[in-house]
Amino acid sequence: MKIVQICPYDMTRPGGVQSHVRDLSRWLREEGHAVRVVTPYPPTGVAGGEATCCGRARMVSMFGTRFEVSLAGRRELRDLAADLHGWGAEVVHLHTPWTPLMAWQIWRRLHLPTVTTFHATLPAANAGGLSGRALHAVAGYFMKRSQAVVVPSEAPLAHLRPQERGITAHVLPPAVNLAPWREAGSGQGQRMPGRLEVGFLGRFEARKGLHVLLKAWPLIAAQVPNAYLTIAGGGPLLPSVREAMAGIHGDRIRLVDTPDDATARQLVAGWDIFVAPAPYGESFGLVLVEAMAAGALPVAAANAGYTGVLGHEEGASLLVPPEDAEALARRIAELAATPDQRAALSRWSAARARDLDLPATGRRLVEIYREALALPG
Repeated sequence: MKIVQICPYDMTRPGGVQSHVRDLSRWLREEGHAVRVVTPYPPTGVAGGEATCCGRARMVSMFGTRFEVSLAGRRELRDLAADLHGWGAEVVHLHTPWTPLMAWQIWRRLHLPTVTTFHATLPAANAGGLSGRALHAVAGYFMKRSQAVVVPSEAPLAHLRPQERGITAHVLPPAVNLAPWREAGSGQGQRMPGRLEVGFLGRFEARKGLHVLLKAWPLIAAQVPNAYLTIAGGGPLLPSVREAMAGIHGDRIRLVDTPDDATARQLVAGWDIFVAPAPYGESFGLVLVEAMAAGALPVAAANAGYTGVLGHEEGASLLVPPEDAEALARRIAELAATPDQRAALSRWSAARARDLDLPATGRRLVEIYREALALPG
């Protein structure tokens, strides 16, 4: 097949959707399919290596996070659509389509069978408000015009409500290659004996819950004298991180500024506990699965997406109430005091990560593409 992946986000910026698109596209090529990735130009104006860029983007803030809003000119759209048709494009995989505007612009010009993945989950406070109703309406527009709808977990279904339109959504985890994370985890002997390495990797923003971890850290450090915290990433809460480093037990906090992919994997592989305190807005737990593949045990907030990854069998014990810094500190302290329990949970998490690796998801998506091609447009 010849597949067009349309991503509304800058592919040079770290992110779960970008990782999904990149890894899925590479796997599809290895399986003998041809793939083109369409994405807006990054703010630098320099295109990423594997992407065909269209439209200029600028960053906006909404729902406690930042993302691109993009717009493409008429001539640019016409030329790209002609190029893709001339290449022989057969099916479109459209990601997070309600992110304005380039993805919608090029998709509507292609007139091809479409598989649409809705990656985002709204905060509960917004799902019933004006913004939630607006996104529900926009989602309906795309669902009615797609041959198949995919969600990464059941979490987005609460505001998409496809059943109201007689649509069945396929629930599939993101297609992300975990092999590099496992490879990084093979060097776990680098961990310093006698220390409990705790880490956070992600954007420094409210949606990722870094403020909860910073509040919990003095409690963790007081109960676990051998605990050390690494905070890796960047964003608007950076001043709060620096304030924590200057405060009580701040001498045991290390800051790593926006690591590249390889560095991020090595960092996570060196941690005993990966903290993911995002209180809302997570459709899946990709960061959890990556950490699990690298050998770090996740302790996460029980938002809808993270619960889909950890909320059964032994993994449920790794979830804590969102926004509850005391519960987060208490669970990490309990794990620090029970190495046998931590080891058993680590074995479970490694097996869970294997179940969520790319090949199984990739094969199912190929089936969905073929079904979309067989359906009337």
